[in-house]
Amino acid sequence: MYSKLVRLNIPSGWAITHNTFGDEDPFIQDGRIVNEQFYNENLLMIQPIKFNGTDWIINQTGDRLKLGWYPHANPQGAYRLELLAGNPEQEGLEFQAKEREKIRQVIEQCFQLITQGVDLQEIKWVIERRDQTFEKNPHLPLVIRKKLQDYYRYRNRFYYGQLYSLYSPIYYELTNIAYRSAKDNKIAYNIPTQENRTIERNC
Repeated sequence: MYSKLVRLNIPSGWAITHNTFGDEDPFIQDGRIVNEQFYNENLLMIQPIKFNGTDWIINQTGDRLKLGWYPHANPQGAYRLELLAGNPEQEGLEFQAKEREKIRQVIEQCFQLITQGVDLQEIKWVIERRDQTFEKNPHLPLVIRKKLQDYYRYRNRFYYGQLYSLYSPIYYELTNIAYRSAKDNKIAYNIPTQENRTIERNC
């Protein structure tokens, strides 16, 4: 048992069947990670469990989450997180990052969405949009980043009253994001468009 493992909040109905996801920075020597027990291709496996009437067993047909460091013990590598579908014909989720905290957040967000009944394809959409948003806007204030995260997680559009209350540069940026990303977004008269202009009614 390793003492330096990343703390994870896993909901009931799931079991960690393998875990060497270490909370330890890589120690590099001669171009290779020496503490490779924390930087190999088989770090974490989380699988669903079910009750068979007498005991809890692994549900072999359910989705499962797998984490590894690729390539093995390579300082230039990265964590690869996979949410694998129980149905082999269904495409799963793959997410890569070098930061442990980022991986931890994505793992817990995946399980949060799963417990809410969100299907795998929707989870994939949410995680991909979340990553793109934070990469494009790394310096947004925390409160704005939280609003953006909620926006992408639930696909809700901002109310324009909320946008008007923001500082002007942030207002214009969020307006553009809302128009660029929202689906089936109908534009009414006299509200900002993606070019930050108003639409005039044709006479």
